[in-house]
Amino acid sequence: MCLLYVYVCDSAADGEYRLILADNRDEYWDRPTNLAEFWGPRGEFISGVDMEPGREGGTWLGVSKAGRIGVLLNILDKLEMNMRGRGALVTDYLKGELDNDQYISQKIQPIHVEFNCFNLILMDLRSNSTPFTYYNNKTNTTKSLPNGVYSFDNSTVDEPWQKSVHGRATFTKAVHEHGRKRDKDQLVKSLLQVLCDPTRFPDDSQLLKQALICDVPEDIRLERSAAFVWSPSIRYGTRTNTIVLVDKFGECEYIERTFKIPVDPENLGCQTKSYKFQMCSQNKL
Repeated sequence: MCLLYVYVCDSAADGEYRLILADNRDEYWDRPTNLAEFWGPRGEFISGVDMEPGREGGTWLGVSKAGRIGVLLNILDKLEMNMRGRGALVTDYLKGELDNDQYISQKIQPIHVEFNCFNLILMDLRSNSTPFTYYNNKTNTTKSLPNGVYSFDNSTVDEPWQKSVHGRATFTKAVHEHGRKRDKDQLVKSLLQVLCDPTRFPDDSQLLKQALICDVPEDIRLERSAAFVWSPSIRYGTRTNTIVLVDKFGECEYIERTFKIPVDPENLGCQTKSYKFQMCSQNKL
């Protein structure tokens, strides 16, 4: 499970951000994961890396120095055994050369039933106009999205959970008030507050419908209704926050805050890693 907010504005002025992204990774605390770092033959990609046996090398969110960004969010649905690992969908996109629509139509749709349900968001900042694409394999649907503010959760984009609708409003406020490079520190602080909002939505009918299909216990459902998921009884929850900021010239900042491992719910500690690099995009206005 994860939660994602995205702002894209290809007409950003000097000193403003072309892209602002804020993401939560919800996962079992004991699932082995490497912290965000550069990888690839020339260190051309950055992401956290899943190290679960049989799923090694996948990720939920990754960025390439070339200007491609991929994000994966699981959809809450019945899990089938022996399905393919979903994290490779992001890494394969980052390493490839196909455009968004080609990648989905040629690489994913022919095998989409071989994965448990997911949302996939792809963005390509290598030109002045950002191809921004949403796909989910539950309905096998692709959408091209215009510039704007979006939220994605563990349902299909047309049937959002209440927490992402609520959070999109506060995310939008943060972008409008602090979406300039001179306000970066306040922007990051505000985005982390959005990602760590503990507000629960017990009357979320879409979440309830999905939880009943999956036999999710009532207490766990309520915990998952918040942006910041906290389920210590099953050692699960929001363990990583990631923020990605890209200006109009392709300067990218990648910030990851994650729980220290092993996670001790009685004595939580966090560590933050921050990277700055220049995307090799064609956008050199």
